[in-house]
Amino acid sequence: MKCVGPLTAFLSIAGVLLVGSAGAQPDAPFLVSREEFLSRLDLTRPELAAVKAALDARQRDRAEREFIAYWRSRPLQSPLLTDWENFRRDPEYKNATSDAALAGHFNDGYSVYDAPPTGIDWYGCPLSCVTRMPLLSAPRRSYHHTRDPRYLRFMVDHILGYIAAYPIDEFAGKSSDTGWVSHTTVAKPWYWCMLPERFMELSETLPLIRTSPDATDEELLTALHRLYQECGYQEIEIQKWVDRRHNGGCAMIKGLAMAATLLQDFTQAQRWLDFCGELTAQYINASFYPDGMCIELTTAYSLGVSREMQSMAATLQDRPAIVALKPRVAEMLTCLAGLSDPGGRLPSFGDLYAGSLAGGIDPGALAWVELPWMSTALGKSTEPDPPSTVWPLPGQEQWCGYYTMRSDWTPQARYMAIDCGPWGTTHRHGDRLSFVVNAGGVRFIIDPSSTRYAANTPDSFISRQVSGFLHNTITVDGVDEFMGDIPVESTAPLDNRWEHGEHHSLLVGDYSFAPLKPVRWERRMLFVDKRYWLLQDVLTGEQPEADIEQNFQFEADIQIEFMGNVTIATAPNGAMLALVPLESGLTPTLTVGDTRPHVSYWPDGKPKTVLSSEDGRDHVHGRGWTGRSTDRLIPAPAVTYTGRLALPSAITVAIVPLEAGQTLDDVPEITREGDVWTLPAAAGSLQFETTPDGCRVLP
Repeated sequence: MKCVGPLTAFLSIAGVLLVGSAGAQPDAPFLVSREEFLSRLDLTRPELAAVKAALDARQRDRAEREFIAYWRSRPLQSPLLTDWENFRRDPEYKNATSDAALAGHFNDGYSVYDAPPTGIDWYGCPLSCVTRMPLLSAPRRSYHHTRDPRYLRFMVDHILGYIAAYPIDEFAGKSSDTGWVSHTTVAKPWYWCMLPERFMELSETLPLIRTSPDATDEELLTALHRLYQECGYQEIEIQKWVDRRHNGGCAMIKGLAMAATLLQDFTQAQRWLDFCGELTAQYINASFYPDGMCIELTTAYSLGVSREMQSMAATLQDRPAIVALKPRVAEMLTCLAGLSDPGGRLPSFGDLYAGSLAGGIDPGALAWVELPWMSTALGKSTEPDPPSTVWPLPGQEQWCGYYTMRSDWTPQARYMAIDCGPWGTTHRHGDRLSFVVNAGGVRFIIDPSSTRYAANTPDSFISRQVSGFLHNTITVDGVDEFMGDIPVESTAPLDNRWEHGEHHSLLVGDYSFAPLKPVRWERRMLFVDKRYWLLQDVLTGEQPEADIEQNFQFEADIQIEFMGNVTIATAPNGAMLALVPLESGLTPTLTVGDTRPHVSYWPDGKPKTVLSSEDGRDHVHGRGWTGRSTDRLIPAPAVTYTGRLALPSAITVAIVPLEAGQTLDDVPEITREGDVWTLPAAAGSLQFETTPDGCRVLP
């Protein structure tokens, strides 16, 4: 059934459904009829006196006209909503995406679809996420900048088409756990992943179009009535998602609060806002570690989850459930700043391509918790400095297992982030002990990011890049990381060695390949004088020898050259990074965009060449890729050092940033005598003693 057509068809279908809906039922209290709708207003408010008078006189049509006239002009200022009146309009705004939508060419973030002249097929089109209404986004921006009524009409027709296609009665008895089929089949609107974004899209769209006479009273009232009903449905469903500490629970809180702000003249809306305050407190306390990181640990998702919860806490800061959260919210902001690289992005540990620090900081939350140094972390000023060049801060409890060390807070800083914690509660990758390196304004070594989850374009090349061998990790006899005994979540502070001195920072973490291989891998990362790193991978165990791979994944625009067994990575701006092996005898090889099958043991310890699957599509490929959350992987150079080593053995590599024009002659002259490495530093040298059993910086 194709439900998008002439406007009269929308109103006819919608009108029958709404008027014909039964009143609220015990098992579906959200089925509030059109007749009941306005009676749910807080009619004690003086500004609603005309509405009350009409209702008292049993003149429903007049009451509806009075209410919509009032709602069109009532103030709707809220930190949760875009302030369209004061949002700058750009006369040069590019409307290509919106114009494509008006011509029937759609993209829901996964699939593309060319609609027939009759409009969107709300049941049979390949847009799995059309019911969360992402198609409103581009026309909404275009309408704001141009005030072209064509964009408004598209949005109104799209909203009414959805309402006609999915009567609210169909939500009765449905669980938000149900309704998903595949990325090329329309998801039911009650499915958890559709609900919150639809609320957000409607809550941004309706305030923008409400003042225009091109949106009729009937159209606005129909949309508000449906939004009110769906808020009632989500009120029933939201608690279980918050209890599960699922990112969908976070989004539901935000979506419900935004919708309740639009509906704030209704008595129940105030309860919804109070409920959102209670749920925000529960979610932050249960879903974020004391160090401020989300338990999911996928940085792309965690960035957004943190932003939404910051926003909710700041907006509802006066509510009793929120007041005590101020220090926790400050830790959430500090965590994101500490993880961010000198270019302003977070490393992409886990699925997708992580966003910017600026996109993860809610301005209202920042003003509330008062972190004046954040402007420096955001690159907006040069002072004051953030509290430290390492995170977690010295002496701070370690919970999430992410660690960063940097030379300073400039865009040219030398920076490393390392993953040395639990796997995370969802979207897990085999990336324990993987790391990233920035220097000279360049992302050199990256944790390989992924594509979107699905795409129906013919030339798409999709992968989540989950397997351990793809990351900056070790393999033993072809066995890459698998989940094993490492937990998905920390229940107590971690005990990784994380120490700091005047001229160094040191992180030590480990991973066991047992029971598949009786081999333990310890990774030691020493940041010397904030200039360069000494990486040492120590392999011990009962096995006498093993074939070893040590992988380094570089960003797509990096050029690789080998000088003997030394890797020289050069960026477009001339900055360089040298990987200088100091012991082991491994030989480097370069891989770019390998499409051949590659065995992985992630996540269950069983060998497989299908790295992951989505909608029946198998992800089969080797090393040398990265992604941008688009519909295809991007070839990117991977350098893998390989060879057979007797155990115990140490693989020691200097990771040295070089400026444009420098050569290997500028690499610090690192020497070794027995178990002690001498590492040049500005104030002399650092002595680092290493054995298979441990390591220490000598006094």
